[in-house]
Amino acid sequence: MKKIEWNNKYTTIAVYVFLVVAACVLFGAAVQNFQMIWGFFCKIVKYLLPFIYGFVLAYILSPLVRRLEKPLKEKTSLSPRARRSFAMAGSYLLVIIAISTFGMVVLPVLVESAGQLIGNVSFYTGRINELINQLIAYIPDEAISKEVQAAITQLFGLIYDFVASFLTQAVSVATRVASSVIEVVMGIIISVYMLSDKEKLIAQMKKILSAFLPTRAMEEILRVAHDSNQKFSGFITGKIIDSTIIGILCAVGMLIFQMPFVALVSLIVGITNVIPYFGPFIGAIPGVILVLIGGDITKAVLFAAFILGLQQFDGNILGPAILGQSTGLSAMWVVFAILLFGGLYGFVGMLIGVPLLAVIFGVLRSVVNGLLRKKGMSLDTRDYASDTHLLL
Repeated sequence: MKKIEWNNKYTTIAVYVFLVVAACVLFGAAVQNFQMIWGFFCKIVKYLLPFIYGFVLAYILSPLVRRLEKPLKEKTSLSPRARRSFAMAGSYLLVIIAISTFGMVVLPVLVESAGQLIGNVSFYTGRINELINQLIAYIPDEAISKEVQAAITQLFGLIYDFVASFLTQAVSVATRVASSVIEVVMGIIISVYMLSDKEKLIAQMKKILSAFLPTRAMEEILRVAHDSNQKFSGFITGKIIDSTIIGILCAVGMLIFQMPFVALVSLIVGITNVIPYFGPFIGAIPGVILVLIGGDITKAVLFAAFILGLQQFDGNILGPAILGQSTGLSAMWVVFAILLFGGLYGFVGMLIGVPLLAVIFGVLRSVVNGLLRKKGMSLDTRDYASDTHLLL
């Protein structure tokens, strides 16, 4: 029998053809069975919820653990394991104190405010109609008055729906958390192990990448991972601290001016402040409406002026001091990220969209600069401006 003579060129082509055909078949099968695959994926995510909770908690607490561990390393002779244990204990203790304070001080007032708002819907609806009629009285033309009245009524309805939806979602989240106590407890336990052995876990991942990938690709993946961690950790942690301070300052100001729904409005202002640019406006509008229906026009105007001053303080002093240039994105791209990811993933998308887009831009910048270096071209964007298309 004659021996088969393999031709390297045609063998390579055949392998490529086989891979392309196999990929097409797999893609077609995935499309046809998308519902089954998606259901299987959701089932896996459900089983791994404790690990997801644990990872999120460990990721949020990791900067705090590092801050508490640093002085222990500099001023004591404790072993690394002991330093980590004390730092973790301090971090979890601070979280417990914060949650306990919220539960004992803020939560009862918040529940009372929400109950008052929901239980007196008819009264506040009448109050809104009264305010609308007062506003319409200043407009002499009857035809315009009807149009304005319809527009204002629709606006108040949208804002009321937003507040009601916010309260409903908050109650739903609290109910889900309460019904998933075992998963949350397991997540806390897993976060302890993750924080305790995070260096070992990172080393294991690096070991696996080194075994299966070329050195250059492995180093690039680690660089992107480090850059992503810096952007996400700096932005999200900074935003949480910034929004907490703004919520507390809002509550203090409302107490000083004796405004209604202090806890509820301050919570809305604090949570929506997490969203860059649009957050202050999203939180201020329902806040003004709540103060208006629970107080009077004077207090509503005073609240609007107070929130405007508070957000100016946040945007020009507090925010830059806490966040700095954590993402490196211009205002236009921040708005782009909020609109895109907010439209896709809602509130969570608005929160993670900015650092996510910053990471994508970082990877794209690295690829573009690498290609330009191969061509021997300049990396400075200003060198690509011309008399026809100047950079502003």
